[in-house]
Amino acid sequence: MKFTASQTITQKQSLVITAQLQQAIKLLQMNNFELGQFLEEQSNENPFLEVETPNQHETPSTANDKQESAEGPGATDIKSGEATTDTPITNEGMENTFDTSLLDLGDRKSSGAAQQDWDLIASTVEDAPPSLYAHVCQEIDQLLDDPKERMIGYAMAEALEPSGWLGQGVDEIAQMLRVPDDLAENVLTKLQSIEPAGLFARSLRECLSLQAMATDTYCEDFGKLLENLDLLAMGDLVALKRACGVSQDHLRKLISSLRSLNPKPGTLFDGGGTPIRAPDLIVSATPDGWKVDLNRTTMPSVQVNRDYAKTALKSVRNDEDKKFMSERVADANWLRRAIDQRNTTTLAIGAEIVRRQQDFLDKGIEALRPLILRDIAEEIEVHESTVSRVTSGLMMATPQGTFRLKALFSVGLQGNGEDGTEAASAIKYKIKKLIDAEPPKAPYSDDKIVNIMAKEGIKLARRTVAKYRDMQSIPSSVQRRRAAAVAGLV
Repeated sequence: MKFTASQTITQKQSLVITAQLQQAIKLLQMNNFELGQFLEEQSNENPFLEVETPNQHETPSTANDKQESAEGPGATDIKSGEATTDTPITNEGMENTFDTSLLDLGDRKSSGAAQQDWDLIASTVEDAPPSLYAHVCQEIDQLLDDPKERMIGYAMAEALEPSGWLGQGVDEIAQMLRVPDDLAENVLTKLQSIEPAGLFARSLRECLSLQAMATDTYCEDFGKLLENLDLLAMGDLVALKRACGVSQDHLRKLISSLRSLNPKPGTLFDGGGTPIRAPDLIVSATPDGWKVDLNRTTMPSVQVNRDYAKTALKSVRNDEDKKFMSERVADANWLRRAIDQRNTTTLAIGAEIVRRQQDFLDKGIEALRPLILRDIAEEIEVHESTVSRVTSGLMMATPQGTFRLKALFSVGLQGNGEDGTEAASAIKYKIKKLIDAEPPKAPYSDDKIVNIMAKEGIKLARRTVAKYRDMQSIPSSVQRRRAAAVAGLV
C-alpha cells in the first residue's frame, strides 16, 4: 500500500458565538434595572458612551420626552438598516451586525408611561418597624446590667432565627463564651421575658408555653395539649381528647386558645420587606383595544457623543491611539443599536403575548389560554431561545396584576376552550377555587373533583388533579376534613 500526502481546499459554514453576540444575548435577559447597572459600567469604560437613567421623581411625560431626544435622529436609519457608518470596524463587529426590523408596533415612543397604573408609592411600605435584632438588643440594654450577662445576651441575640427561636443550644453558646452553663441558662430565662412573648424559645412547645403564661391562659390541661401537638397535627381529636383527659367542649376551648398564639413571634419584626421592582412592560386599555408599552420611566437611554468623538479623533496623531478611539466609538454605536434591538424584541414578544391572552386581561387567570414559546417564536420569526430569555426575567403590569412574562405561558389540556383545550394554569386555579368553596363537612376527593371538572367539559385524570393540588400545597380531602374538625367547623 502506498501513502501519499496531498492538500485540498474545502468550504464550510459555522456559527461562531463572538463576544459581542454573547453580550447581545445577555441584554435580552436583563430587566430595566439590570440594564441600567450594566450601561453605567460600560459608560465608565467608554468615554464616548453617555447613559441617562430616568429619575423616578420625574413625571412620566418628562421621562418620555427625554427618551425621544435620547434616541436621536439616527433611530430611523438604524431600524431601516441604513446606519452603515455605525457598523463596528472590527471583524467581530462585522460578524455581529444584525437587522433590527422585527414588527411594526406603531409609535414606540407613545405616552404609555404617562398612562401606567403601576403605583410605586402605593406599593412601598412606610414607617417600617425595627428589625428583630435591633429590638432585642435595645431590650437587652435595659434588662441586663451585668456586663457578662449582657455579653451572653448579645450572643444569644445573634443566634436568633427569623422566627424568633434560638438557633443555637445554650451549652454551645456557653462553651463559645467560656461561661458556666447555669449562667447562660439564667440569662436565657431573663431574655424570654422580652416582649412579644415567645422570643428565645428553643422549641414550638416552649414558644407556645411562654405566650400562654404571658396571657394567663396556661393551665395543666393546656400543658397536656402542648405535650400532644403531634396528635393535634394529625387531626386525631379522639386520641387527643383521651390523652388530655378532657371533654370535647373543653378540648375545643383549649384548641381555640392555642390557635390565638403566634408560633413565630419573630416574624412581627420582619419589616425589611421584599424589594418592589417596577415592571418592564405596561399593558393598558384603550378605545381601540389593548396597548403594550415599554416602561420608559425606568428604562435608561443611551447616546453616543459624536461631537466629542470627532474632536478626539482629529486631535490624535498616533495611529495606535486613533485605532483605539475608533474601536471605542464603534463599540458605543454597536451597544446603542443592540439596546434598540433588545427593546424592539421585548416589545414584539410582549405585544404577541397580549394579543393571544386578551381573555386573561378581561376576565382573569381562569381565562388564561394555552401558550408555548414556539407559538410566539413562529409568529414574530425569532428562535424559541430568544423568547425564553426575554420572558424569564421581565415583568409585565396588567389590569390583573404584575406578572413575569413566563407566568403567561401554559401547556394545554383537553377542555372546553375555543380550540378544545384549556390552559394548565387556568385548570389549577379552577381546582383551587373549587376546593375553597367546598363544604367543610364533606371535602371533595380527587375523584369528585375529576367528575365536577368533567361536567364543565374539562377531562382530567385523578393523578393530574392530585399533582395540581400538591403544586398549590393543598392537602388531601382526609387532611382537610381533619383540619376542619380541629378548627371546630364540624
